[in-house]
Amino acid sequence: MEKGLKGTPVSISCECTSDITQANECFQCGIPITGKPVVYEVDGKLENFCCFGCYLIYKTTGLKGDEGTAVAFLGKFGFGYFLAMLVFMLSTYLYGAHFTPDEKEAQIFTGFIKYVILILATPVMLLLGVPILRNAFSGGRINLNTDMLIAIGAFSAYFLSVYSVLTGKSSIYFETATMILVLVTFGRYIETSSRAKASNFIKELLKLSPEKATVLRDGKELEVDIENIKVGDLVLVKPGDKIPADGVIIKGKGSLDESLLTGEIKPVLKKEGDEVYTGTTNIDGSFIIKVNKPSDDWTLNRFIRIMKEIRSTKAPINRITDTIAAFFIPIVVILATGTFAYWYYYEGFEKALIVSMSVLLISCPCAFSIGAPLALWIGLGEAMREGIIIRGADVLEKIASVKTVFFDKTGTITERLMKISKLKIPEELLEYVCTVEKHSEHPLARSFVHFCKEKGIRAEKNLEEFKVHFGLGVEGRVDGKRIFVGSKNFMKELGFNVPDELLDLEKKAEENGEVVVFVADKNGIKGIITFTQSIRPEAKVSIKALKKLRINVGILTGDTRKFAEAVKKELGIDFVKAELFPEDKLKIIEDEKKKGKTVSMVGDGINDAPALTKADIGIAMGCGTDLTRESANVSLLADDLRKIPLLIILAKKVRRVIYTNMFWAFIYNIIGIGLAVMGKLNPIFAAFAMVLSSAFVIANSIRVKNW
Repeated sequence: MEKGLKGTPVSISCECTSDITQANECFQCGIPITGKPVVYEVDGKLENFCCFGCYLIYKTTGLKGDEGTAVAFLGKFGFGYFLAMLVFMLSTYLYGAHFTPDEKEAQIFTGFIKYVILILATPVMLLLGVPILRNAFSGGRINLNTDMLIAIGAFSAYFLSVYSVLTGKSSIYFETATMILVLVTFGRYIETSSRAKASNFIKELLKLSPEKATVLRDGKELEVDIENIKVGDLVLVKPGDKIPADGVIIKGKGSLDESLLTGEIKPVLKKEGDEVYTGTTNIDGSFIIKVNKPSDDWTLNRFIRIMKEIRSTKAPINRITDTIAAFFIPIVVILATGTFAYWYYYEGFEKALIVSMSVLLISCPCAFSIGAPLALWIGLGEAMREGIIIRGADVLEKIASVKTVFFDKTGTITERLMKISKLKIPEELLEYVCTVEKHSEHPLARSFVHFCKEKGIRAEKNLEEFKVHFGLGVEGRVDGKRIFVGSKNFMKELGFNVPDELLDLEKKAEENGEVVVFVADKNGIKGIITFTQSIRPEAKVSIKALKKLRINVGILTGDTRKFAEAVKKELGIDFVKAELFPEDKLKIIEDEKKKGKTVSMVGDGINDAPALTKADIGIAMGCGTDLTRESANVSLLADDLRKIPLLIILAKKVRRVIYTNMFWAFIYNIIGIGLAVMGKLNPIFAAFAMVLSSAFVIANSIRVKNW
């Protein structure tokens, strides 16, 4: 990440803090490549790597991402630890050599031991130290980053020791240099493995897609790799198989487990004409599907792509820590230099070097750097497991400060599919109306289409010039005939009056709290549809939970006041606004935001798009396989209102953990730096304390899982 400091570009980066920009991803670590990629052949295919190190990790471990990096760190730690312990044990002999300073044989053996220690320490410096040194001087410049602090400390001790061995002096600190690098490597193994665990949900998604599929070509069953499936292919799915591609069933039927994509635990019966999705499981039955999308557009692949995008986002708290780090590291370098000068003046070079090394090592802000992102990553993963897709770490952080939640009523507070109470439409218009409604995402339209499907009414006529009038209705030209479907206000805008024979039906429907929809053509209103709606059983529980969290709750609806009053009474909500147009909802949300409150709007993500966009946090319900609703910051895969208080509880837990991490990392650095400046902290203990600090932050972040 790049930060400006007094006009000079400063790079702050290490394994625990990496800049994320849009570019080609590294095949191994998955981090976008901002410069020219390094290309190597993997399994006969050329792949892009960000550096040779990532290629080496993949070739050594065979694992991609943080998991492969963690295994590589563990291997480095094991090898480095073995040699460093030998260095440490031999160094203890040197510490006691001054007891026999005049014995010639002892002096010769001591000199020999020094060279043995030099030989053992050098591989540790090359294997563990050079990558850190490379990061400190990457891009052809000096980078004031955490690796620079570690490199200065470790290599200062190493080169001073080499000089002492070659000149016969006693200042030998190989054990300090090697143990520093071993402890840092172990700390980064812990960090990387924790990040790998935090992203396990993506790995689970990748496992959902089968590697092979049975395709019917030229009357033969062929087993092909999933990558070779094309649009138009016929795929045979047997009982127990996972669906290999998005498509439509053209023969057979079976029950599918779609819980991952829709949140519904119950199996869903699929038959001819129904769409199926990649990664879902065929419980029973056997059928043939026709692939209707390219692989990039398959639901599971889009899901994974969204997950990766989410993981690449940064929350404001991350940017704050980046800014602090940008100023913190130069201050530490200046402090270490001043400390060196002070102790050099009073105690000499060796004491000054040891104390300044301790200052550099104890100040390494790795714990500070991972305190926010790790908790956020774990929080995002926990939300995904609950079927809640949060579009970024910044969104998760903002959710914790929500003070007001507004709900749309139709399809949100009430059941998505409603029952038709009264249908008075000329029979010849039914298919025309169904054809228009088929292209609408509104809950009323879906309810009507569901009714038509049950009655065997087809909607196969040609539709042109389809248009949505937000908050009013829809229109379209069906086989050349203009059809309008919508509210009474929509009819008024069109200049149509309600016929006398329909006025009584409208009045009775409104008295019963039913929703009234009119049907018209260019000559005027031709019919009426009334829908009965029931409140979701979990609505009362959800709203009660929100009130316990001290969050204001309101309902914004375009429906009649009578039904709004009924909802208000049943759910115990004081703030209910009815007969609203989309622009009215926007004004109410804007007024609430002007009071300094963070506002969330809950709707179905399509007809409520303007309100979802206007709110600080837009929550779209029942997204299931539709994961691309740009108007929503949060997508709930299932129609379950209980997920909303759960989401806020999770966000508040993540925020508490982040603040705890930041507080203790800051206090730890202040105390540690004070002890180091006073000469009370050995470099090895400083490095060990740095690892303990990171371990504390990681352990505290894992507490998010216990929300």
